Amino acid sequence: MKRIHLEQSSSVMPNESWGGNTIGAKPISAQSVVNPIRLRFRGSQVVWYLLGLVEVILMIRFILELIGANQFAGFTRFIQAISFPFAGPFVNVVGSSRFGQGVFDWSLLLAALVYALVAWGLVKLLVMSKPVSDQEADSNLEDQDR
Repeated sequence: MKRIHLEQSSSVMPNESWGGNTIGAKPISAQSVVNPIRLRFRGSQVVWYLLGLVEVILMIRFILELIGANQFAGFTRFIQAISFPFAGPFVNVVGSSRFGQGVFDWSLLLAALVYALVAWGLVKLLVMSKPVSDQEADSNLEDQDR
């Protein structure tokens, strides 16, 4: 089997050996050119990842409170400390339900819901910043009217 090797340039600007005149400009590698679509995609991935992290931390705290975990245990104190910046604004917004040693903390569920809505809004904003053609805008606008 015969192998064909094609030489591929990684620069966007023409090589001077091709006869192109770069006039002192430095070639830009294809990898350094930022693609706005990739940025939006990566941005939405980051938002969903951060939401997942916050939700997991809040849910661990919720479960620890629900089962009446020892407040002086190292793990419980660690979770309380790292979750406080996220749970703090929602403390005492709604009451907690006590049963036995456990606490059903409604404010943690409210916090999880609010953070999920904020993340959804941020991702929608990233998607809305995508450029659209006139045809796509017209088609989508007609779909929204229905």
